Amino acid sequence: MPRYLLNFMAILIPVFMVACGPSELVPEDTRSSQSVLETAQAKAEATRVATFQTPPPTPITPSPTAPLITDTPVPSITPTPSQALVVADYNAYMRSGPDEEYENIDFLLQGQSGVILGMYENETNGTWWYIDRTEEGKDGWIWSGAVTVSGDLVGIPMLEAPPRD
Repeated sequence: MPRYLLNFMAILIPVFMVACGPSELVPEDTRSSQSVLETAQAKAEATRVATFQTPPPTPITPSPTAPLITDTPVPSITPTPSQALVVADYNAYMRSGPDEEYENIDFLLQGQSGVILGMYENETNGTWWYIDRTEEGKDGWIWSGAVTVSGDLVGIPMLEAPPRD
């Protein structure tokens, strides 16, 4: 007989002996249905009336509040300046005329301002402002897309473009 068959039989015989051996008898439940029902009802009632030990709620700590400031200054309304001004939104060239083809004569750096002296409507690229940079004393043209205008524009004269060099 081959060796693997002997090994197989050595394992199989004890398994059969355990499986086919005497079994223990399980005693039958001798309780009546009335007894089972009474036990279930008693457990349900005990559960219903039981008090649960829940922890007390955690007290909420009030968050700190800022002190009330009673001397708050009342904001005042700042009137729009009557003089029309431009403030540069970004660094932009000031030119000798109202178009990009004119010579660059200066810069208006972001945040710098100038007083509007006149305007020109360019058919190609829109409005140009003729400004006076009061802090530098230089006059020149700046494109309206590079600045923010404030103040009263009523009375700003329409100017003619200077001749190109």
